[in-house]
Amino acid sequence: MGREWSWREARVKGREEWASLLRGKLKGRVLGPLGGVRDVAPMAQGKKGLVFLVEGDLGRGVLRLYGDPLVLARTRKVYGLCRGAGVSVARICLFEVGGRWLRHGVWGVSLEEWVDAWRGGGEPVLFELARLHTVRRSRWGDPLWGRQGEWLDMEMERVHSRLERWSQWLGVDVSPYREWLEEMRRCLTPLESYSLVHGDVALANLGARGEDPVLLDLDRAFFAHPLLDVAALVHHFPGIGKESLDDYLSVLGFTPRDWTFFLFLFHLKRLVRALKHYRKGEEEWGEVVQAHGEWLESVVKNGGD
Repeated sequence: MGREWSWREARVKGREEWASLLRGKLKGRVLGPLGGVRDVAPMAQGKKGLVFLVEGDLGRGVLRLYGDPLVLARTRKVYGLCRGAGVSVARICLFEVGGRWLRHGVWGVSLEEWVDAWRGGGEPVLFELARLHTVRRSRWGDPLWGRQGEWLDMEMERVHSRLERWSQWLGVDVSPYREWLEEMRRCLTPLESYSLVHGDVALANLGARGEDPVLLDLDRAFFAHPLLDVAALVHHFPGIGKESLDDYLSVLGFTPRDWTFFLFLFHLKRLVRALKHYRKGEEEWGEVVQAHGEWLESVVKNGGD
């Protein structure tokens, strides 16, 4: 029997070495509608696994190696919920590479055409997210998420922690922001249940099926407020029409104040992320920090209207 590789060893080998190893194992092998595998190239390495771009005779797909079978079990649950709601998502399938070749790994591959970014504009993606957000926690429960308490309570703890870092790192007086946030929170439209959200809306996590967008990379999905996804989407697609956004808000019963509150949360998170790089001496992040800081300041001064 061949040697069994552990996930710890996968981390040690690095993406390039693993890509070379996978290329040797998969080249010429037929993977569903991708056809025969021509090449395997590394894409990303995250906390939950390694990601590779697979070039096939009939298209391209994303190959994911999950370090923990529970992560894939959770991901498969999310995909099932999405399909039940009619959301356009990339399909996944499992396959083995040499039986017990990778002891702690579970493989998944998306079988849709994958592209760096879906360039058709933001409105169709907004419609896909609207379908995703119809999946409610009250119906499905919250299996495999391991989260306790109310999501917004936990999120507000994170928000105040980010404000504290902003204050410490740049000497900003954040007390007006704290007061504004608490006031806005009291005015939020009540929700009967949180929605299933993508949790990582970005250009690299959007694919295409013909002329329609496809959602990829759902392993960070969880139940929370749907405007989290929409704020990220508008950031990446600033050309989304105000009419489309207003339609989305009105259909789900949200107000402009709800929208402003979650835009604030999004920009604050981005600000702190940029600050981490800036404090490491990466000067190019200075403009990003300034842009997010100016936006947050203007929102509070205008009262969120």
